[in-house]
Amino acid sequence: MNQPSQPLAKEVYILRNELSPDQLFIRPNPDGKQESYRVLNEVEVDGQHYAVMHKQNDHPDDAYIFRIKQNQAEEIDDETEWERIADALDEMLYFYDT
Repeated sequence: MNQPSQPLAKEVYILRNELSPDQLFIRPNPDGKQESYRVLNEVEVDGQHYAVMHKQNDHPDDAYIFRIKQNQAEEIDDETEWERIADALDEMLYFYDT
C-alpha cells in the first residue's frame, strides 16, 4: 500500500526538561549578542531535534523554529526543511489528540 511519505514526528521534552519553568534559552545571534527565548514546543522529526521558541519582548504571536544540535539552536536556511518541520508541527499539534 503506497501512502504519501509523512515525516515521522514526535513531541520531545529535551530542552524543557533541562531548563527550569522560568528559565530562558540563551542563543547568540549573528552579531555575537545574546538573545533570550522561551521554549514553546519541541519535536523530533526523522531523528532530528527541533524547537519552537518565542523571543523575549517580541509580539506574543511571533515564534521561531530552530534545529537543535548539541544544545545549540541553528537557523533553518533550507526552505524545504523548514516547510517539512512546520507541517510536522501542524500535524502533531493540531490534528492528533495526545
